[in-house]
Amino acid sequence: MRDRHRSRLLAEINRYYPIIADQDALAIVPQRLWRSSGEFCSALDFSPAFVAAVCRHGYLPMAEMIGDLPLLLIKSHRDRCVVDWDNLRLSRKLRRYARDVTFSVNRDFASCLSRIVAHHAPTTWLIQPLCQAFLSLHHQPLRSVAFHAIELYAQDELVAGEIGYSTGRIYTSVAAFHTRNGAGSVQLALLGQVLSASKFAFWDLGMPLSYKIQLGAHVENRQHFLRRWQQQAEQPTPAWLTKQLSTAACLNLLQGQSPH
Repeated sequence: MRDRHRSRLLAEINRYYPIIADQDALAIVPQRLWRSSGEFCSALDFSPAFVAAVCRHGYLPMAEMIGDLPLLLIKSHRDRCVVDWDNLRLSRKLRRYARDVTFSVNRDFASCLSRIVAHHAPTTWLIQPLCQAFLSLHHQPLRSVAFHAIELYAQDELVAGEIGYSTGRIYTSVAAFHTRNGAGSVQLALLGQVLSASKFAFWDLGMPLSYKIQLGAHVENRQHFLRRWQQQAEQPTPAWLTKQLSTAACLNLLQGQSPH
């Protein structure tokens, strides 16, 4: 009975989110989605290797629980927000929110991820198996995919942060939180400056939203984005120019100065 129920459930899922059985089939995700005009395929494999392969192809790994079945969602956006460095916009007004902050990359990935999950609970798509894969790919990158925590502190209090991943010369923002007015905007502005100075090719911000456009992002369709993605994902990942910024350095960056 349980096997029949699972088979029916998977057949129903496959109607809406075409199920990808293995890594080799990830290459045909855009074709599957083109036929359905959708943005999601799905899979049952939450292994770090499979999640890394999803990222490596230019898709965003998400998840949800279908009853007691954890389902990996493979999102290939119809339209994707991208920041090119010549278009990055910094608001001078952000300095008022940065008078006591410091910026870190990968100071405490596990705590940053936990805070993001708690911030979006109880409806978060960051379910436990996916979080475990992200944590593993932070500690041990695969297929040139490495997960990072981008953190903003006021003294020792984490007031804003995000997780994201680098793939070749691309950085992708995944999920974020903030607890203080303006802190999220400061974290994004500083991250953009650091990515630019580190010679990443571009910044992938996922689905179009107004605050991303205000940051300088433009929208690319799926075909154009994936073609551009593949060109840069093959390249070596740049070293972060800096992983720690003092308050003074943060304020200088928000005025458009160099990290060093």
